Amino acid sequence: MLSNRFDAPLPDVVPERDSRVVRRYAEHLESLCLSDRTIGLLTSTARHVAVWLATRGLGLDAFDIRLLDRFMRHECHCPGRHRTGRRPGRQCRQFAVSFLRHLLETGRVKVPPEIESGAHLATQFLDSLEERGYARSTIQATGTLCRHFIVWLHLSDIPLAGVDARVRRRFLAHDCACVHPVLFDKGSCGFAGSDKSGSVLRHFAAFLADKAVILAPETPRSGVERREHLEAFLHWLRQHRGLRDTSVEQYDRRIRALLPALGDDPGTYDAAAIRDAVMDRLEAASRGQAGDEASALRMYLRFLGSNGLCRPELVQAVPTIPRHRGERMPRHVGKDDIERLIATCDVTTRIGVRDRAALLLLARLALRAGDVSGLHLDDIDWDRAVIRVSGKSRREAELPLPQDVGDALRNYILEVRPRSNERQVFLHNRAPHGPLARGSIGTSIVARAIRRAGIRGVGPASSHLFRCSAATNLLRDGAPLEAIATLLRHSSLDVTAIYARVDVPMLREPVQPWPFEGDVR
Repeated sequence: MLSNRFDAPLPDVVPERDSRVVRRYAEHLESLCLSDRTIGLLTSTARHVAVWLATRGLGLDAFDIRLLDRFMRHECHCPGRHRTGRRPGRQCRQFAVSFLRHLLETGRVKVPPEIESGAHLATQFLDSLEERGYARSTIQATGTLCRHFIVWLHLSDIPLAGVDARVRRRFLAHDCACVHPVLFDKGSCGFAGSDKSGSVLRHFAAFLADKAVILAPETPRSGVERREHLEAFLHWLRQHRGLRDTSVEQYDRRIRALLPALGDDPGTYDAAAIRDAVMDRLEAASRGQAGDEASALRMYLRFLGSNGLCRPELVQAVPTIPRHRGERMPRHVGKDDIERLIATCDVTTRIGVRDRAALLLLARLALRAGDVSGLHLDDIDWDRAVIRVSGKSRREAELPLPQDVGDALRNYILEVRPRSNERQVFLHNRAPHGPLARGSIGTSIVARAIRRAGIRGVGPASSHLFRCSAATNLLRDGAPLEAIATLLRHSSLDVTAIYARVDVPMLREPVQPWPFEGDVR
């Protein structure tokens, strides 16, 4: 039996039906075996909410998170309330949220349709993350953020269809006072403004775009807009020269760096403009970068000249940027250090098994980072013990598969490789288990191995360290350049000859002693 303190009559402004709701709420609280003091505070707040709504001509059926926010900000002059003129305290907010939760759970108040539909989409998004193998803790944190975002949109009068990058930035920067008794209980969410949450919202927006709930964002092109002739040139590089997309992007970037000075119309190009454009780049770029841009411009002018878009002889106007070939010695380590790098991989972990297989490919077959990241499951011929790689210019080659490399690949693919529809061999260990990028081979796998092995003096971590070391060590063991060129898949021995410069003992053999005074030659 409730005490009189909890069952006191409400002011006449409150409809009888709302008074009964408050009394049933007090009975519910007593059934939870709460203390009299707690029941009194919660019931008093519920009565206050009912009175405040009634003074505005509203019933408890209309109470929602919008009115909850207004209730917390009102200066109280409600009938039957003491200490009028003050706003409800912070503790009152928690009690009001508990009352709203009771109204929602008992069906007295309905969840707004826009919140309900948004929460349903958030659940679908979380299901997609679970299917892609995300960790449970990540899914839970993502769910809290997405539901928080849905509630904030409702409070900000922003329809879900109006979500774009600007809206997401507003959410990440807002001074949070959001709350919803069903979707999340926290009055503030520290996770909302973090850098990680921005990435989560981008993925959620991409999911909404796939569901046609919002418009897909347009991806702006960086730098100077591509011209029609440049697009045709890049297409020619792909189709007729067989260049990879990464190489084509390099040509695109280098030529676009010169186009502002040259203009859009190739018919207006002359020798002076071409020379000035290249020489001006030396003031803003390094000698190597300017040289690469000059080489790309020559190729572009040859394409334009062969199609009658400019004078063919303009190719000769591109100045040569002097560079000393081989001015830097290739970085390398000895065979023992290579084995130390491979041995640092912890094969008791999934990442260690994957990294060891990748390092063995780099060390034994002298592959490039792009060869490793681009290796497909179908490229491994287990019956013939060979793998197919297509390096620069898409020149496909078959290389023998050493026993230790084959065993490492087999262990990775069968034992620890994530289940995925991707055909690339090497995948990220964390969801969504996408293929490893070319840069990840050097900056992550090789860098970790160098750090664990404690090898110093090799410069920035790069997968090319293994390629240079394989060639150098073979040369020191007496292998001819032709054999090394075959392993490295070089089209010219001149490129392979660069590695001969690091074999100091062999270079000393043909060196004549320095003549001293009096020597007779």
